[in-house]
Amino acid sequence: MTPRLDAALVVLAGGRSSRMGRPKHELVVGRVTLLEWLVARLAPSFAETIVVGAPAPRGARSVADRRENAGPVAGIEAGLLAASWDRAFVLACDSPRVSARLASLLLERCADHDAAVPRILGRAQPTVAAYARRAAPKISAYLDTGRRRATEMLGALEVVYLDLPASGVAASELDDLDTPDDYETFLAEMRT
Repeated sequence: MTPRLDAALVVLAGGRSSRMGRPKHELVVGRVTLLEWLVARLAPSFAETIVVGAPAPRGARSVADRRENAGPVAGIEAGLLAASWDRAFVLACDSPRVSARLASLLLERCADHDAAVPRILGRAQPTVAAYARRAAPKISAYLDTGRRRATEMLGALEVVYLDLPASGVAASELDDLDTPDDYETFLAEMRT
């Protein structure tokens, strides 16, 4: 197990989930929701856990977006503003394969930057990334312009990238659950 990180875990649990057809954080994994499962699995590696956009399970606290209909960037903003630590690992709740090892690598790389973001084949993944709390004003300024694309928001920050696979982290950790088929595949993996 990765030692406890002096950072916050920020789980993004809002969103419309239109392709899934129901809220992703309420998907069932075993006998608990996906959100409960993620928090139970990852929270012990962090100093605090914040859930944005949904009621928090035990071991976490909940915060609301400060802006309506502004997508995951608003969730990142809210999580950073609520964090008690200088760095936060942001994780979309539909990315259940992410490890504490990946979080640790990104948080380490984030030390002198606004963000550390994984990339697969050149495509940045801003909803599974480490952010410095000091990036919050830049994110707020970006949202104030009316824009909300997470990958575009990275252009307003000083970002360092981690290309996957790297350092013992598989690119498949970033596979997310967008559709019912993705969810069924994930459940099948859990049973093996």
